[in-house]
Amino acid sequence: MAVVMTVRQDAAYALRLLVKAPTFAVVAVLTLGLAIAANTVVFSVVNAVMLRPLPYRAPEQLVRVDSQFPSQGFDKFWVSAPEYLALVKEARSYEAIAAWTFDRVNVTGGQEPIAAEAVATTANFASVLGVSPTLGRFFDASEDTPGDPRVIVISDSLWRRTFGADPGIVGKTMRLDAVPVTVLGVMPKGFDFPRAGTDAWVPLRIDPKKAVPYNHYLTLTGRLGPGVDAAAARAELVSLGNAWHEADPNGHTIAPMHPLVLAALTDDLVGPVRPALVTLEAAVLFVLLIACANISNLLLARAEARSGEIAIRAALGATPLRLARQFLTESLVLGLLGGAAGVAMASWGLDAVVALLPEGMPRAKEIALDGSVLLFALAVSAATSLVFGLAPILHARGNLGQALRGATQRSVGSGRKQLFRRALVVIEVGLAIVLVAGAGIMTRSFAHLARVDAGFDPRGLVTLDFQLDPRTYPKDEDVDAFVTRLRDGAAALPGVRSAALVYGAPPSRPVVANDFEIVGRMRAKNEPPFIIDHWQGMSEEGLSTLGARLVLGRTIERTDVTTTEPVVLVNEAFVRKYFPSESALGKRIVVSPGSGGKDKPDIVHTIVGVVADIKNSGLDAKVGTEVFIPVHQASLIGFTPRQLKLVVRTDGDPRALFGAMRAYVASADPTLPIAHLQTMDGVVAESIAKPRFVATLLGVFAGIALLMAAIGIYGVMAYTVERRTSELGIRMALGASAGQVKTMLVAQGLGLAGVGVLVGLASAVALTAALNRWLTPLLFEVGSFDLAPYAVTAPLMIAVAALACWIPSRRATRIHPMAALRHE
Repeated sequence: MAVVMTVRQDAAYALRLLVKAPTFAVVAVLTLGLAIAANTVVFSVVNAVMLRPLPYRAPEQLVRVDSQFPSQGFDKFWVSAPEYLALVKEARSYEAIAAWTFDRVNVTGGQEPIAAEAVATTANFASVLGVSPTLGRFFDASEDTPGDPRVIVISDSLWRRTFGADPGIVGKTMRLDAVPVTVLGVMPKGFDFPRAGTDAWVPLRIDPKKAVPYNHYLTLTGRLGPGVDAAAARAELVSLGNAWHEADPNGHTIAPMHPLVLAALTDDLVGPVRPALVTLEAAVLFVLLIACANISNLLLARAEARSGEIAIRAALGATPLRLARQFLTESLVLGLLGGAAGVAMASWGLDAVVALLPEGMPRAKEIALDGSVLLFALAVSAATSLVFGLAPILHARGNLGQALRGATQRSVGSGRKQLFRRALVVIEVGLAIVLVAGAGIMTRSFAHLARVDAGFDPRGLVTLDFQLDPRTYPKDEDVDAFVTRLRDGAAALPGVRSAALVYGAPPSRPVVANDFEIVGRMRAKNEPPFIIDHWQGMSEEGLSTLGARLVLGRTIERTDVTTTEPVVLVNEAFVRKYFPSESALGKRIVVSPGSGGKDKPDIVHTIVGVVADIKNSGLDAKVGTEVFIPVHQASLIGFTPRQLKLVVRTDGDPRALFGAMRAYVASADPTLPIAHLQTMDGVVAESIAKPRFVATLLGVFAGIALLMAAIGIYGVMAYTVERRTSELGIRMALGASAGQVKTMLVAQGLGLAGVGVLVGLASAVALTAALNRWLTPLLFEVGSFDLAPYAVTAPLMIAVAALACWIPSRRATRIHPMAALRHE
């Protein structure tokens, strides 16, 4: 009880001290609050995305299986249906394996038709993950059979926004691509696996008799069996692949150049964003360390001012332990106040950070200031209190005589303590330099990325997606007539310069790879297949509407239809790879081997034009080979273009066209929903959202670090000036000018900052060298040893330090020499 009373007394005394020094209290609480807010916000993201287990049964047993085509540059590719069926039949490492693929479907039967993001999957999908619908059930194996889809399971989000959270939704009928289906269940709130925004799950309906080994479109999610680890499952994949290849050396399933690979599901989801999040976590840790050094300096200065009080307490019987407890209580009170301020700032800052998150950030819906995050903030507050509370405790290790004599030694002070304070400033400056240099590198990388020539002009472009129901448009002629009418009508809208149809728009299209053949050219024995990385369908206005550039030959024309010669355009990367020393114009290729059908010759296309490279796999990715096929000739190779993008170029504000485009599509087909109506500028901006997110936050944290370092330098200089008031008065009384005194003080402060800059630069170089492999994936056309950020950071820090030194030195020179002499 006595201990509790003592702690309460110490806490009350600490609060009284803060009230008596409001400037110190505000600076210290805000400094610590900013640092704790930054750490709390970033930890909220890291905790939700990386640390918290996946919300599935025994998530450590879940894995993802993909295929690879290393010779073609595909480290992660889809799996074919025969490969999946073979794994299900022969693999022993798995409790179960589910297969799935993304699909877009038109859903009607609710308040209005919508284009839904669906996943076509096997019946064991939910059981593999260990998730059950909150209403109804998931479909079973008897419903996952070849034929039309008859059932559907919908997301909680779709249930609420389209069906008004109807509790009787189970058993009701809706239409999926014009086909009646029965709603079997509603998945739990927040469940949208395998990616954010998934609206529905429908049967995959694999037909083993029609499974084609060359058609890769599936991703596999498996649950390892009891006692099986990932290493054993990987070894089994290799063993099965070798056995399948020996049984059929000319087969496609698991050939030596086409292995299956396995990764933990958590690593697969989080892996792409882990380097960015760890980098941000390290940055906010630096900010916290700078804050601790800053507050330690402030507390040390206050402790020296309270040296008389400390000595008197000791003379009256206070033990060193009792004094230490007092100072620790004071620092803990300060830390808790800073923590409370930090949590308050974090609640606002988290909303801003979530708004900056790139689309597709895994588990973004789980980010919140929950109990674990608040516990983290409390732990950080307590830990930092202990760290910066050590400074006054160390200072209190004196005696009464030293304290009483201290009044005659104000101008010199303790050399050891002065050195300690200066060392803290050097640490602050050094940490700030590392953080500012890192932010500079990241910002420079993002600036390079933002200036990349994407190969098209996104300004003034609007795009929307649509998918035609096969029941509404059963024949190729019906599809062709409607899409032509839709495009021509869009082109006639007021303010529209041109309109075009494309299969997919840059700069972040999914890979649509395909083998092809060059007429008259035989591949060498061990030469990998000829690959088209991007297979693009386009109407005749496509290039001009996108703002892409024709390099050679002609573009697609309105006369390129099924009754005329099949033609294609290729990009420059295609020419560099397959026709490096000759003209590609006039060359003939088979875009889709086997397209002619049984006992019929393949469809041969003639290359009639070469298009400048367009970024399709991201602005930071290397351009792959691309082939452009006229939309109206797609049916020649068995492809009916039901899922298309309408691209419109306008001379005005593209957003002003949204309403007119919605109304026009509705007038053309009232049952046709549209998706992703957006400006191309917005699409491009979203494609670089992750590097922008990292660069923005690092810039903010670097700015906070710079401000804290300036405060630290200012605090030391202000304290030094205050302690040397008498000395400065004597100097000016003996004839030293105000300018000379300012120069002396600023030079001393800059010397301190200069040491910190040198330490920071050396630390930054050493750190980037150690983390080069980690940082490289985050950078674009900038090395981790890029000199430009360092060349800017050092002068910036010196300028900030000069300002922080100049303010107290200017104030010192305004004191009259006689007043300075009477200061003692």
